[in-house]
Amino acid sequence: MDMRVSRATAVVVQRVPGAGVAWFMQWQQGVTAAAEAFPGHRGTDVYPPPGGQAGDWVAVVNFDDEAGLKAWLDSPVRRQWVEKLEAHIGKFALNVSPAGFGPWFAHCLHGQDAAPPPGWKMVLVVLLGLYPTVMLLTLFPGPYTQPLGLALSMLIGNALSVSALQWAVMPLLNRIVGPWLAANGQGQRAFSMAGTCVICGLLGGLTFFFFKVSYPRQSRGHARQLTAQSGENWSRLKAATATSI
Repeated sequence: MDMRVSRATAVVVQRVPGAGVAWFMQWQQGVTAAAEAFPGHRGTDVYPPPGGQAGDWVAVVNFDDEAGLKAWLDSPVRRQWVEKLEAHIGKFALNVSPAGFGPWFAHCLHGQDAAPPPGWKMVLVVLLGLYPTVMLLTLFPGPYTQPLGLALSMLIGNALSVSALQWAVMPLLNRIVGPWLAANGQGQRAFSMAGTCVICGLLGGLTFFFFKVSYPRQSRGHARQLTAQSGENWSRLKAATATSI
């Protein structure tokens, strides 16, 4: 299997209201297809908020090198897609890492000539750290920062998530999964596959857990919306009845 390591990464965080989710998903498909036409593109991973509805959507764009990523970020094609996004949804946060995910896994390199872990392993570990971090910040601080406005609440959320990943989550994961990241030889294939299954199982368990945690909140929010609409309709009916009498 031919594995190529992503050397440059851009992380985009966009807060999407419930009414704009369907439009945003179509927009994301379009901008991803546009990025795929640029040389060096290595894929775009999209991580939705709890329940896949309103909240912070995270997109991770990977390129072979910094030059390829910069060509995409500075291109008129991307500028057109960004203008559409800002007109319909609003501003977003962009964080560019010229070295990709490599610095988070520097401890795995035993010597200057050592090869970095395979790209798919680094992506899987980052996903294991990023997903619960974004989910927790969306579920708990999120509702309290939303009244501050989109710009300030997104700034606070991004600052918390990046800080947590840089100084807490990734260093901890590096120590835990270090042997698995380094297990890339022919004789270590069984250990590598077992570790992959464990991480995928953890991601599945986290998804189930956050679904159970977030679903009651969504149900309550939907019930409150229906109650408000029913009250408004009842008021209109009373007013119409009084007028006819």
